[in-house]
Amino acid sequence: MELSSRYQVDDEVTFQKLEDSTVLVHLTTGRIHHTNATGSRIWELLQAGQSLAEILKTLETEFDAAPGGLRADLEGFVEQLSKENMIRLLVEGA
Repeated sequence: MELSSRYQVDDEVTFQKLEDSTVLVHLTTGRIHHTNATGSRIWELLQAGQSLAEILKTLETEFDAAPGGLRADLEGFVEQLSKENMIRLLVEGA
């Protein structure tokens, strides 16, 4: 997974923030995803159009965790959301 990658949230995804977590619902597929605080922050930054590198840098300043662990969390979360069609990779120049 390239850290320079950017993703776009699918138009059919709605979400509700609940304290430190977020519930994501894909209206077409019916898929539901419930995040923890880290996932909620990643979701916010994905929505803002940040690259994975920018997101990782933000996470490293906001969360007290090992950088390698944060990268694994970020990559795993993005991979899961991609598989559930909640986000899609933006292709530059397309």
